[in-house]
Amino acid sequence: MSRESIRPPPDGTWLRAVLDAMVEAVLVVDADGRIALTNRALDAMTSEDVRGRRAKNVIKNERLREAMRDARKKRRATEVELEASVRGRARIFHALVSPLPKRAGAVAVLRDVTPIKDLERLRRDFVANASHELRTPLTSIRGFAETLVDGAVADPAATHRFLEAILRQTKRLQRLAEDLAVLARAESTDEPLAANVFDLRTIAAHVATALGPRADELGVKLRVSTPRRAVRTEANASAVEQVLTNLVDNALKHSKRGGRVVIAVQGAVTLARVEVRDTGRGIAAQHHARIFERFYRVDAGRTRSDGGAAVGGTGLGLAIVKHLVERMRGSVSVESAIGKGATFRVELPRPSR
Repeated sequence: MSRESIRPPPDGTWLRAVLDAMVEAVLVVDADGRIALTNRALDAMTSEDVRGRRAKNVIKNERLREAMRDARKKRRATEVELEASVRGRARIFHALVSPLPKRAGAVAVLRDVTPIKDLERLRRDFVANASHELRTPLTSIRGFAETLVDGAVADPAATHRFLEAILRQTKRLQRLAEDLAVLARAESTDEPLAANVFDLRTIAAHVATALGPRADELGVKLRVSTPRRAVRTEANASAVEQVLTNLVDNALKHSKRGGRVVIAVQGAVTLARVEVRDTGRGIAAQHHARIFERFYRVDAGRTRSDGGAAVGGTGLGLAIVKHLVERMRGSVSVESAIGKGATFRVELPRPSR
């Protein structure tokens, strides 16, 4: 079949099929500035049919309006970046606006770059937060070392105190490096998580036994609540143990002396659930959406006080939890309010057979 024999039908069905298959939103205006054509992606962004209306009355963004006007009247192509609200959510678009041949109007192609911008923000935040977490212990280590070099080493008591501080900050750096490595593995899709069937009650018991001494040290009661029947899940046992260890350790750190932490295992038809509940001061609602981000820290509402041990940690524990759970086809959520403690809920798939 020759190339000349392939002709689109005169009714424009090919053009409509091509436009509707595009992920980018397309907006075409005629020479009078009226919207002549849209595609499915653009229609999904608007709550009404905008064809036939003047573009200046429909387009809310001034930069896009100017670009469309320049394309129609000055025959000039323009690239603009704009923000728009789509179904109540702020989105960022990159728009390429070009004139149509024979001064017939202009066409705008809008590509949603919100995910790219979100990744850029996460990268910037990660670099800034990691730098801050590294700078604090390094500054302390340098200060103590310089003091020793300047003559404090001659004082045995001061030397011992400074070396203890250096060791403490070095351990903090080591924890950060280890958690960064764990997070990198949790985020990596190149390293598969082998799934096997096991009883979730067994993992809960192991975690409670391992962290029991820590709970006793902090004066917090740690107990496990499980049903009589096995609660089987199809996941990675080591990853689930890492998840529960992080959640229980987090709950212990944020519980007052005399408080309680409960690991509760529950079973349902399609999923296995484990909850880690604490009786701490709770987490305000405005933090719930971001609490699983890397290095995100809640305000003093989750800081140990009243004579408890200082809260440590690298700010990566909950991020590790989120990525591991999602890689096991599960979900993690939090329910909390100030003064009412917190409940972290992990749901994992039941065995497929």
